[in-house]
Amino acid sequence: MHIDYLLTATRSARRSLDLDAPVDLDEIRDCLRIGLQAANGSNQQTWRWLVVTDPALRGEIAELYREAYLRRVGGQLLAGMMPAGTPETRLMSSTEWLVENMRTVPVLVVPCYQPYLPRIDGDESFHLATLYGSIFPAVWNFQLALHTRGYGTCITTLHLHHEAAVAELLGIPPGYVQGCLLPVGRLRAGHTFRPARRLPVDEVICIDHWPAQSG
Repeated sequence: MHIDYLLTATRSARRSLDLDAPVDLDEIRDCLRIGLQAANGSNQQTWRWLVVTDPALRGEIAELYREAYLRRVGGQLLAGMMPAGTPETRLMSSTEWLVENMRTVPVLVVPCYQPYLPRIDGDESFHLATLYGSIFPAVWNFQLALHTRGYGTCITTLHLHHEAAVAELLGIPPGYVQGCLLPVGRLRAGHTFRPARRLPVDEVICIDHWPAQSG
């Protein structure tokens, strides 16, 4: 896969996942091996990656995920009440498809990281940047590696509304932070991604200073 295509066309996979296709755990392990080459704070590598395949565990996590989603949106699914055919409706439909099908996604991956620096007063931004900056580069590496092998995933975080319950369910010890939840499956046969629409580079890049506000 050409590197420019890989970097610009690795998209969030939800509906494009084939829930019936078998997953090779050796391939998932190899993708994680590549993921773990990512930079992380002081090269401490205080991460652990939970690969959840047990149907009962996946079902319990999925139920917590669904409850958190419904609580966020007012208790009911929204896609069916939105205008058909709009980008917003398509995104909502894809999101809610995952809410309703999370339990049947073959593999759920939960990356965890143990903060390694002592906290000091007023370091909240530094703490968060160091923490998540030490896990998400590896998450992205993992996503890229999955794409090259015909798998897909997307970063989700709704389960963190029930972080303590998930930690107890999976035996995650105190002191580890769950970075996200990655539902992993094979991509549907013949499915391909393309680069997404993004704002023009000149609209989002500032050289030396933030531009003065017009008016």
